[in-house]
Amino acid sequence: MKRESDIFNLAARSVKEWAVLSCAKSGKPVTAAIADRFDGVADIRVGGQCIREPYVVRSTVGADTVHLLSMLRRDCAGGLLLVATHVGDKAADMLRSADVHFMDTDGNVFLAGDGIHMLVTGRRISRAATKIGSASGGRAFHPSGLCLLFHLLTDPALNSGKPGAALVDKTYREISAVTGISHSTVGWIMADLIRQKYVIQVSPGHRMLADRFRILERWVQGYIGRLRPVLVVERYRPTRADWWQSAELTDGLWSGETAAALLTQSLKPQTATVFGGSPSHDFVLKHLLQKDPEGTVEFLKPFWRTQHVQSGGGPCVHPLLVYADLLSIDDDRTREVAQIIYDRYLRTIIETA
Repeated sequence: MKRESDIFNLAARSVKEWAVLSCAKSGKPVTAAIADRFDGVADIRVGGQCIREPYVVRSTVGADTVHLLSMLRRDCAGGLLLVATHVGDKAADMLRSADVHFMDTDGNVFLAGDGIHMLVTGRRISRAATKIGSASGGRAFHPSGLCLLFHLLTDPALNSGKPGAALVDKTYREISAVTGISHSTVGWIMADLIRQKYVIQVSPGHRMLADRFRILERWVQGYIGRLRPVLVVERYRPTRADWWQSAELTDGLWSGETAAALLTQSLKPQTATVFGGSPSHDFVLKHLLQKDPEGTVEFLKPFWRTQHVQSGGGPCVHPLLVYADLLSIDDDRTREVAQIIYDRYLRTIIETA
């Protein structure tokens, strides 16, 4: 994509006083199974030393992005380079801990290798980077597109292999009926997904999702930044941290830390998230919840139409949403459990070709 090449070229110019960054003409130090998760392979020259490693281009870098890049790094023994518009100090520390190299359009850089150790952080966002990073991403990752992608990714028939079985492979009118998104809006979103090569038109009337790892990353970013904030209905403060253990949800589903505790038994929740709209007066009284705009108990509006199969020990939303809500907290302990959720429930969805 042009925007990705613009970011790469601008980053190359920004770090040229320390290193020479260029696209490698041949050779991919990654296995074929994961090669399609990268945007290319880069040669990085520092003095007489050269590092060759796969790179990914990102306009924004948050904790969710770093988490996904750390998983890529585990699968790539030869190293990984992030090329971005801007890497803030906090993200830089997280990337270093994950052993992910980076360069950005402001000249921030982290490189480590034989005879090389370079670290520059704290440089501000440049106007050029802001212009590139704020470029429109089309309709696919706006609220309606995020809702549609959630239905596509959580579709039980996604990996069936049968033509016409998966939701992504159905007519726009059928997709509209399942998701509740208008027929015309489905058309615009699908056209944008096809343009960005996230949906491949295999043959006339036959489509499939592609690059699911990148879709996951961008969906999580969009959900946390654009969709989730408008879904919050009310917040409360509990009188007891373990109140949720005796709560019976008749019209709601757990997400976030509470769902993760039920699904993995690997977390002691500090927050509680319920999808189901406003709680009943009786529910609030029974569990001694007190309204508080900064409270740790939040109730959100569901944004999906399909019924999800419950997994684990309670009424929980789909693991994809649990995963995203955990990353929205931006805490080491929730990121660790998000990894468990990914490995246990999402890997077979996301890493299927």
